[in-house]
Amino acid sequence: MVIKQKHLIEFQIYYLMIVEMLIDLLHFPDIIRYVLDVNAIFLILLGLPKIKDIINDKVFNKFNAYVFTYMFALVAFSIIRRTPIGQVAWAARNNFLNIIFIFTCGYTLKQKDIYKILDRVERLQILNVLCVIYEFLVINKSGDNIGGMFGTASGCNGYLNVYIGIITAYVFTKYANRKTSILNVLWVSLSSMVIAVAAELKFFFFELIVILILSVTLSRLSAKNGLLIVSAVVVLYVGFQVLTTVFPESAELLQNFNDLNEYTATSYDDTRISRATPFSQINDYFFKGNLFYNLFGYGFGACEDSTTFSWANSKFATLYRDLQYRNISTSMNFIETGIIGLLAFAAIFIFLFNLASKQKHKIPEQRNMLVFTQISAVIAFLNIWYNSSLRRPIGFLIFFCLSTVIVISREKEKKADEGEKQEETSLPPKKSYFKKKNNKVRRYI
Repeated sequence: MVIKQKHLIEFQIYYLMIVEMLIDLLHFPDIIRYVLDVNAIFLILLGLPKIKDIINDKVFNKFNAYVFTYMFALVAFSIIRRTPIGQVAWAARNNFLNIIFIFTCGYTLKQKDIYKILDRVERLQILNVLCVIYEFLVINKSGDNIGGMFGTASGCNGYLNVYIGIITAYVFTKYANRKTSILNVLWVSLSSMVIAVAAELKFFFFELIVILILSVTLSRLSAKNGLLIVSAVVVLYVGFQVLTTVFPESAELLQNFNDLNEYTATSYDDTRISRATPFSQINDYFFKGNLFYNLFGYGFGACEDSTTFSWANSKFATLYRDLQYRNISTSMNFIETGIIGLLAFAAIFIFLFNLASKQKHKIPEQRNMLVFTQISAVIAFLNIWYNSSLRRPIGFLIFFCLSTVIVISREKEKKADEGEKQEETSLPPKKSYFKKKNNKVRRYI
């Protein structure tokens, strides 16, 4: 039996959607989580013959070269600085498997595969809602411990935030492309807002506004945009009213910018790294203003944390695990790779946003799905500062969505090449002047 890569990609996405639920709600062993790693590595091995396509891609050659140079530089510089190889390997697992997934999907899937997977991921919102109801009302979970189908472990709502952000962006762009109804838009966005309230995902209120603005401004102007705006305003209003009823303190926080700014700058205690001030805290605790560390950090993998594998655990993590620096991509990237590494990582999403923008003009019939890619890039960019989703398995979903621009571009090029070949084969055979001349000479003879 031949195993197709696209089926393994589908498995990766669907399994990602349920594995945390299996572990936390149905009490499967934690080890089943690593099936995602095994499958991702297997996909990389199966994709090795496509390296030639990646190198020769005229549209994405600069982006591809940038990403692989970025990954090589992190590893090489870390090895030069004598970071233990086990920690470097674990850092590569946490950071690179997700990134490489964009190439696995981009150079394997077709547009119809993207649509099929995203449609099924969107329909899983029903399961997600049922899980949230069970967690909130039956087993009395709250806040960070409500993750819907992503389980109840601490920080699971980070996975949840990415999921509801992605499916909301998807239905918005589908509606603009006349691929779904306004009722479906209301169902997905309203259910996502109620879920966000239950999980105290205050960030989703801001995220929804960003998704709406991008959906309207980057898509074609139409009457549907007006209806989309009205729907989003209704969703925000309903969500805020529910939040006011259930968590009045959180509602008050969202209404006061000074309180909100203070909230983001404050951690659960006075020592943990916060979202708003990671650079100053890390300098106070560790770098002490050292320019080299500020630029390049301690080294890729030097601060990795693993309670499962001792060879992947760093001395730094053993000493400072309680600071929870790994919970935010900003702080983790800054500690290990400095400001240069952090900016280089963020540039990946800026690069993809710009590539999708250029492709919109070249492939106007795919404008809305390219807008979805742009919104996904912005969601990824925001989550660098919000949590550590891009370093966790939910990152596979983000990079799958980002691969849409590569899939669309490659499919367009393939159709163009096929059209040129058909034109060449349909041209009548050229008449030979010399053949006619020879015939005339023969007649005279």
